[in-house]
Order: sequence, then C-alpha cells, then structure tokens
Amino acid sequence: MAYTEDELRELSERAGVPQDYLQRLTAAEEPDPLDPRGDHILAKKLNIVFDHHLAKCIASPDPIGALREFGFSETADALSAKL
Repeated sequence: MAYTEDELRELSERAGVPQDYLQRLTAAEEPDPLDPRGDHILAKKLNIVFDHHLAKCIASPDPIGALREFGFSETADALSAKL
C-alpha cells in the first residue's frame, strides 16, 4: 500500500519511529524489474528492520548490552571477543 509523504510523517510521529525508516519499508514493496514477482520483498524488509535495530544498538551507550537485549547474542559475543 502506497503512502503519501504526509501520511508517512503522521505515522512516524504516532509510532515514534523515524520517517526514513518507514519510507525504506514502503520502498521495499515497490516493483523491481530484477524481481518482477516480488519474491524478495520480505527479505528486503527484514534487511531494513535488521539494519534499523542494529544501528540503534551500535549507537547506544552500551552497544554490546543493547545487542544482547535485542537478541543479537552472536553479534554481541563476536564484538566482545574482539574488544
């Protein structure tokens, strides 16, 4: 379902999520000549969600703790082993 800029802005404010995040999610549904049947829409959306939450974790005061809190335990373990 396509949303206008105003609708996305309103949704962003109501939900408390960045507007660019919502724009990226809606853009993932747009027709793609390389994926005419839309077989990869879910994978594109999951990638956007993963990217969004990973960025939030990394930007937090305790990135490793935030990763663990979101369930990214393997990533947290790998980072803590390198530090």
